[in-house]
Amino acid sequence: MPNETTDKLRAMATHRGFRLVTSRRRKPGGDFGKYGLKDASGVPVFGIAKTGLSASAEEIEDYLRGATSNAWSKSAGSTKARPKPRAQPKPEAPPKPKPRFRVKVENLRTRLPAAKRTEAFTELLARPGVRVERIVSRGQSTPANEPMVQAQDEWVLLLEGAAGLRIEDSDEVSLRAGDHVWIARGQKHWVTWTAKDRPSVWLAIHLG
Repeated sequence: MPNETTDKLRAMATHRGFRLVTSRRRKPGGDFGKYGLKDASGVPVFGIAKTGLSASAEEIEDYLRGATSNAWSKSAGSTKARPKPRAQPKPEAPPKPKPRFRVKVENLRTRLPAAKRTEAFTELLARPGVRVERIVSRGQSTPANEPMVQAQDEWVLLLEGAAGLRIEDSDEVSLRAGDHVWIARGQKHWVTWTAKDRPSVWLAIHLG
């Protein structure tokens, strides 16, 4: 056989941990041109019988290639898949702190006084320079000869109901829910009428 074939098989065998065995017996019925394989310790592995060598170059090459494939398969099969990391439990949310005080919520438009005879005034807030009050009217008006005059500026908002208002040196204006007016200090003004069929609720802020 050409030496390059033998050299190729020997290199393949060595690479895969085997030793290539060749025969030189040329007598009739001999095994000249045949090959065999032994492992590193000298134990016959393939193509070696009691009568001599029996494997062709192609069979040795196929065996070596198959041995490589088997070795790779065993190696791949023995590699255990890495277990998926366990999902970490979500940290528990810290308990909400207990409130230190209770918010008091009130409504300007509920639990209204009757205000049948006179207007009802309720002070909501008083601080230096500012005073806030709610006024409930029901049919009341300011006498023409007794105008209201205040020493403070006033911003007034009609929350609900209906009313008429006249400020000194001006015509009367009609107010409905949501309307608001600025009245300067010392300015004479009159509530000319308020609704009789329902309460009129004012929010007045006095400044100064």
